[in-house]
Amino acid sequence: MNNLRYASLVFCFLILAGGMVMAGGKKEESKTDDDELQAGTYTWIAGGMGGGWHTVAGRFSSLVNEKEPLITIKVIPGGGVGNPASLDRGEADIAWGVGYIDRAAYNGTAPLFYKKHTNMASVAGTLSVDYYHFLAAKDQGITTVEQLASRIKSGQRLKIASPMSGTSDYVMSSYVLEFYGVSYDMINKNGGRVFQAVYGDIPSLFKDGSVDYAIVCLGMPGAVVTEMVMARPSVLLAASDQLIDYCYEKFGTVLRSTGLTQIPGGTYPGIDSHTQALCHSTEILVSPKLPNAFVYTFTKLLNENKDFLVELAGSYRVFDPKTTAASSVQVPLHPGAVKYYKEVGVLK
Repeated sequence: MNNLRYASLVFCFLILAGGMVMAGGKKEESKTDDDELQAGTYTWIAGGMGGGWHTVAGRFSSLVNEKEPLITIKVIPGGGVGNPASLDRGEADIAWGVGYIDRAAYNGTAPLFYKKHTNMASVAGTLSVDYYHFLAAKDQGITTVEQLASRIKSGQRLKIASPMSGTSDYVMSSYVLEFYGVSYDMINKNGGRVFQAVYGDIPSLFKDGSVDYAIVCLGMPGAVVTEMVMARPSVLLAASDQLIDYCYEKFGTVLRSTGLTQIPGGTYPGIDSHTQALCHSTEILVSPKLPNAFVYTFTKLLNENKDFLVELAGSYRVFDPKTTAASSVQVPLHPGAVKYYKEVGVLK
């Protein structure tokens, strides 16, 4: 009887011990799922089909898969204003972002966003810088953005080509005009005309005289700007210190002290002097729900392949993995990205 009871106790002990081992195994497995890279397919929302963001995302995704076959990334079209909201809704895992737009989305800053979109994190900032080119035909006789605004305010009938409504470029250029107390609507009310056009159509409008001014936001050198200045003597209108400081403090555009707010002379044919310009930085966002191991790997490959990015577009020369990558983001870093930056000594 005693032997039977002893055997029963031993059996129960083994069952309990086995359960504890299994529970411990499950805990360890959960840790492995997050800290060890697993095979997965992810979606990256970029820019319009054929545009710079879409092309770079596609090429970089191929590089990621080549270096880490467990990762597959599918690129889908998107846009600077819509990408944060799409990421927040869970419609993508990765997103290209415009710094000031992402900041507005995260904080719910009107009129761009009327609620906070906090379901997003970042992996790197200041990958590239895009410049607001305020171009004027030389025969218009002005050299600054402020002079352009003064002409609008005085009621002159101006003909301007602008970015399309709904784009981040249109939004920021509207803010610039607002800083000087004018607007696109005021141009139309003056009897002038605002041609909202895709960038591929703006050069034709400028070259044939349908417009005397063009506003575009591009990395340097912008092909459409080169096309326009080669066809018609032109000047780039300079942005004032006050405008750039205001936009930095209000919206999160690039700070003057970075030294990046200049379009160097010689960037475009016939424009030999440096021109101060408003610019914004781009960044890459991710869902905060992504596994640490994936984000760590993605961040590592991004930071360690700057030369590859520069081959795709010269605007990525400003990307500095040792300084701005972690410090210039507009939304909090993902823990997987933090792990990488601590590992290489960028963060403490």
